[in-house]
Amino acid sequence: MKILKRTNRFYDTSRFGQPQIRVYHRQGSGKRCPRYTLRCGCCDQKVEIYYDADGLEIGGVNGALDDWREILLPLLLVERKDSQRKRKSR
Repeated sequence: MKILKRTNRFYDTSRFGQPQIRVYHRQGSGKRCPRYTLRCGCCDQKVEIYYDADGLEIGGVNGALDDWREILLPLLLVERKDSQRKRKSR
């Protein structure tokens, strides 16, 4: 799995016009699964995502990978389709 690398500057608006999400990764150790920590770009709010081969825990909610895909992918694709429509209409 490729681990996302970013500069985690506070309140960095250069890419999207809004504060960029700060991403941190930790490897698993012992019984603890590897995890991503996503922090807000403008404050100290955070969400931890623990992952392993068959499931994810996002914000304390456990679920199978297919379950998370079913919920999250439509949300991500709707935004992309809307932005592509806007580009085509210009």
